[in-house]
Amino acid sequence: MVGKRWRACVVASAWRRTAALLLVVFSSTTIDAARADETPLGGQGKPEVRRASPNTGSRASDDTKGQTVAVPSAIELTPSAVRFANVPVGDMYSQTVRIANTGAGTVEIKKITVPGAEFGVSGVTWPFLVAGGTSANFTISYRPKAEAQATGEIRIVTSEGSAPVVMELRASAVEEQKELTASEASIDFEDVAVGGRCTKEVTLTNSGNRDLKISSVSVSEAEFSVSGAEGATLSAGQTISLEVSFAPKSAGPRSGKLTVVNNGSASSLEIPVTAAGAAASQSAIRLKWEESPVSVAGYMVYRSMEPSGPYSRISDMAVPSAEYVDGGLPVGRTYYYVVTSVDGEQGESEYSEPISATVPEG
Repeated sequence: MVGKRWRACVVASAWRRTAALLLVVFSSTTIDAARADETPLGGQGKPEVRRASPNTGSRASDDTKGQTVAVPSAIELTPSAVRFANVPVGDMYSQTVRIANTGAGTVEIKKITVPGAEFGVSGVTWPFLVAGGTSANFTISYRPKAEAQATGEIRIVTSEGSAPVVMELRASAVEEQKELTASEASIDFEDVAVGGRCTKEVTLTNSGNRDLKISSVSVSEAEFSVSGAEGATLSAGQTISLEVSFAPKSAGPRSGKLTVVNNGSASSLEIPVTAAGAAASQSAIRLKWEESPVSVAGYMVYRSMEPSGPYSRISDMAVPSAEYVDGGLPVGRTYYYVVTSVDGEQGESEYSEPISATVPEG
């Protein structure tokens, strides 16, 4: 209870002797006679016991007889309780606890106990002394051995009295999961002009609860290629992108398979890849658009086979004028284009409205 002291007891010596005898008989009881409030000598009632204020982050301790002992008023704990949620089996998670002495004198921390072998205490140098008006930290760790839920108490014995400061402890453990998922269930390039090249992006996500490392990324069929992601380590929920390209040397359909292997899974992630090489037109699509009314560094050009996208950038860098020539495309294919303006700091505007064009023959 912050800012409030327990009152000293003034009772008759006969009561003190009686209280002392009771403490000997009931040795499991942690009530200290010197901390009990005044009680009439007639013994018609029990000593009043005060519970700790919830503002202190600690609470009263219950002994085996169901009696309650007041928590030392000079001690505050942050946080008020320790929680470990969904910790993967075998991993160790930790949480720092701050213990503050709001009183004037020094408090000695004599002992800190945790409810089981899967929990640990570190960051403590004995003797653990906390001067008045200061604070110190210690760490509670949790390394589960099996999937389970645990509840218990962290007990902190101080020089303030025999009653420990008690913190609630809750923990849950889950079996480890290393699962890699992809943004695309399949990759289809459709028609790509012979001698040309088309690239698509795939996002990989660690959907499990433990770190995983992507040990290899490969794609079958020589005219497909892949770059990025190999050797990367992803924490739970983290994503990374890779690029799959198709550069046909002759006309005709192609099929392959993108394979991503991570070191935490017995099975690999496999994504089918399809494409077709098509005869290239000798003609080209010439794009023109209205220049931006404000000064810009250039424009980026994007292309898609669908009006709703996704759009892939086809200009390697910002083009300086409001026109662009797109060549080497398959005959008869309709494409959709959008452009963005680029400022001096390489910031891009939103997409323009899309326009469409069909590749002519010859």
